[in-house]
Amino acid sequence: MDYQKLEEAFLQGGEKEASALFNELLRVTVRKGLLGAMQQEVESLCGPRHHPDSESSCHRAGSEKGTAYLNGEKEAIIRPRVRHEDEGEVNLVTYQAASNQRNVFEQVVAAVGQGLPIRGAGRIHRGTVSKSAASRMWVEKSLEQLDLLRTRDLTSFDCLCIMIDGVWLNRDTCVVVAIGVGLDGVKQVLDFEQGSSESKVVVEDLIHRLAKRGLIEREDRRLLVVRDGSAAIAGAVAKCWPAALQQECLVHGHQNLKKKLRKRDLADLDRLMTRLREAQGKVAGEEAFDEVLDYVSERNAAAGLTLKDRRDALLCFHRLDVVSTLNTTFLSTNLIENVFRNWRQATGNVKVWKEGGDMVPRWVASGLLWAEAGFRKISHYGDLPRLAAALSSSAASSSLRSSSPAEDDNAGSKESCKPKD
Repeated sequence: MDYQKLEEAFLQGGEKEASALFNELLRVTVRKGLLGAMQQEVESLCGPRHHPDSESSCHRAGSEKGTAYLNGEKEAIIRPRVRHEDEGEVNLVTYQAASNQRNVFEQVVAAVGQGLPIRGAGRIHRGTVSKSAASRMWVEKSLEQLDLLRTRDLTSFDCLCIMIDGVWLNRDTCVVVAIGVGLDGVKQVLDFEQGSSESKVVVEDLIHRLAKRGLIEREDRRLLVVRDGSAAIAGAVAKCWPAALQQECLVHGHQNLKKKLRKRDLADLDRLMTRLREAQGKVAGEEAFDEVLDYVSERNAAAGLTLKDRRDALLCFHRLDVVSTLNTTFLSTNLIENVFRNWRQATGNVKVWKEGGDMVPRWVASGLLWAEAGFRKISHYGDLPRLAAALSSSAASSSLRSSSPAEDDNAGSKESCKPKD
């Protein structure tokens, strides 16, 4: 390698040429290092080339063509050979390590995990691995990812809010996912559950698994659950987390209303819904909601009645009287929708989802963890202690109300949130 050419390329600003020269320098350096290591191993077995060890039972046996996996690529090399007087060919440890396809394992699984087809994972590495070898590597890695996700202890996760939503893989397979937001603003993929639909049973199974891993209702602070308008999710949360506050997504509610009004009314509806999403506190939220309700009711009485019935769910967060800086995060399911969007990038090349076996959970876990790797803290996470205080105050007032005889009769429903054996 001409180091002077490399220096000149950098000094002259030829970044592309300098990068190519540097990569070639790196490749040559690694090859020299491997060949030097093999020669050292040969000398340790046979002694120096011109002064062989007379007491050793090993001797040099020439060389032959071999293969090594270096820097994510398959390289042809000339490897030395050693023979033992009684046992025949000696397998050099350095060559065995260099010729193992495991050397490109991380590169292959990283490529597949970021959305590259398994067949393409072999191609980008110049045919380093076959499709079947890449597939075996991915199965191994995705099983590790599934185990990692499902065994993470949630006991120490100080969870303020959980967002629950489902994503459809095909007509017959739905995966319900839970994302948590901690007191420090950190987001975390909690778990998921596979089913044939976004049913109450599927959501309950998901919640029971979370409880088994340590995420249970606290007595001193209520849990905030953000969801879409799914009755199944609402019912499962009410059964397993009776004290939880459920906020229905305003964006979904907005979209549903737009389908029930005339096109000429949509601009005013957008303006009113924007005011509702930006309103701070209970009073402002109630006023903004009443404006939306009056506007919708005048134009579609049935839609107005439906909206009125959902008042409590749509104003849940406003009634906590916290700063409006947190509205963007907790008044919609956009957070989890963005996770699904990123997850699709990692799994977009899967054309057929095999419902039996472990394919679905392996791919789902890997895709969710890949999306989680890009998580940042939520906006204005410094205001989360105010939300925690509001949820704690809500828990205190709820405990006072629950002392009435009428509600004590329903206390047994809390047993359902205990982890299943």
